[in-house]
Amino acid sequence: METRNKPYERFSEKEKTRKIIQWIRFRNDRIHKNHPFLSLYQDRIGLGITLLSAAGMILFAFLYLSDRIPFWICIVINAILASFLHEIEHDLIHNLYFKGNAKIQNFMFWIVWLFRANTVNPWFRREIHLLHHKVSGNKEDVEERMIGNGMPFGLRRILTMIDGNFALILQGRKVAKDAYSQLRKIKAPRIVGPYREIFFLLWYSFLLLNAFHFLNLLFQNPITEPAFLESARTFLNAAAVVFLIPNWIRQTSIQIVSSNMHYYGDIPNVYNQTQVLNSWIVFPFHLFCFNFGATHGIHHFVVNQPFYLRQWTAFYVLPALKRYGVAFNDFKSIFRANAKIVYNLQ
Repeated sequence: METRNKPYERFSEKEKTRKIIQWIRFRNDRIHKNHPFLSLYQDRIGLGITLLSAAGMILFAFLYLSDRIPFWICIVINAILASFLHEIEHDLIHNLYFKGNAKIQNFMFWIVWLFRANTVNPWFRREIHLLHHKVSGNKEDVEERMIGNGMPFGLRRILTMIDGNFALILQGRKVAKDAYSQLRKIKAPRIVGPYREIFFLLWYSFLLLNAFHFLNLLFQNPITEPAFLESARTFLNAAAVVFLIPNWIRQTSIQIVSSNMHYYGDIPNVYNQTQVLNSWIVFPFHLFCFNFGATHGIHHFVVNQPFYLRQWTAFYVLPALKRYGVAFNDFKSIFRANAKIVYNLQ
């Protein structure tokens, strides 16, 4: 296949990686030089985004419950705010806020987790995410394989991407076996409290009760619904709008994007770990996962950027990634179980 990067064919993957890293750091340093407050107040910026995002979710929940906004505005805004909290968690995993201050980090971890309770706890995720950076694209990559990366396209993969419990059922045993030597080193407990379990109890109850209700209506109410069931459905519907659906949308969006932008199969180095997904087709998902597919590849080259700076530098860095042959919008990889094709796909 013909490539547009002929001037750079002479560079090895190691040299391309070094040049990409230099370009990212150059743009990052220039931003910091022009806006020194970003360095001076990085901890406070991270904490502020955490508190404002959590407060925003509470505010929009209140506005919906008091009939001041329609349900869809609450769902969309709370899903977006939850995506900010996800990015904060990711930055905390890389120790970008309050380094050395475990108390404040743990406080922030509790907030980002409780407002996104359909995820594993952040202390466990910290270890599997750092493992992800070491073994990305290989069988020990627990984090990505548990959301479908490397699976053949089909119903099993779709269910794995959209539901964490289906992922455990369909992938858990195989991934645990493949990554046993790595998982046994993890010290953080997988379960800290019942919050994830409570989330899914409410989520499945919401889905089942509404499925029963609408099927009953469809068949002209052959079963009389008891009053307590109607009350439970009313409560669950409110919880779904303010918390359950926003988090399901956010989590599903990032898992679909992430599992498809990472390559899989004996990936030898960082240069081959990711592609860039910045097509307009991905925009509906990017709205709820903070433009993840377009920028996460940058993070694999340089991990110590706060998420908002990564977005800022992306305007300058993405053209460099393209020049040095990183794949863009390789949607065919979905049907190759994320296998990487060596030649340039741009």
